[in-house]
Amino acid sequence: MILLGLLLMLACAALAVDAVVQNTSVVHAIAFNQPISHLSLGAIFVAGAVVGLLFALGLLMFTGGLGRAGRKRRERRLATRQATAETQALREHNERLAAELEQERSTTAYPAEETTVGEADRADDRLSGRHRLR
Repeated sequence: MILLGLLLMLACAALAVDAVVQNTSVVHAIAFNQPISHLSLGAIFVAGAVVGLLFALGLLMFTGGLGRAGRKRRERRLATRQATAETQALREHNERLAAELEQERSTTAYPAEETTVGEADRADDRLSGRHRLR
């Protein structure tokens, strides 16, 4: 879009400069070495107005393309920042959950088993519902 607008503006500027430089009489016109005859002064004015409108259209397309490119660049930069912030937040959340899980595991772990199990211990195990492997 930017390139098309720039080309349209350049073509209009070249046509206007060529018409001004090569035309010495009021009624006859030459554009790109092509004679245009039998034109009134009003027709030449209308042709100039059309060239001006085409130039304005090209300028509008050019500036619109620049604005759109800048907006897309800002949106991509913002999306990258948000993704980075979200990734960092998830990483911190995972670390916090891992720490909580480790803390929970350390508080609910069974005490170290004795190598010899006496009769009193066996009776306690039967009452509490815990089973020990022998």
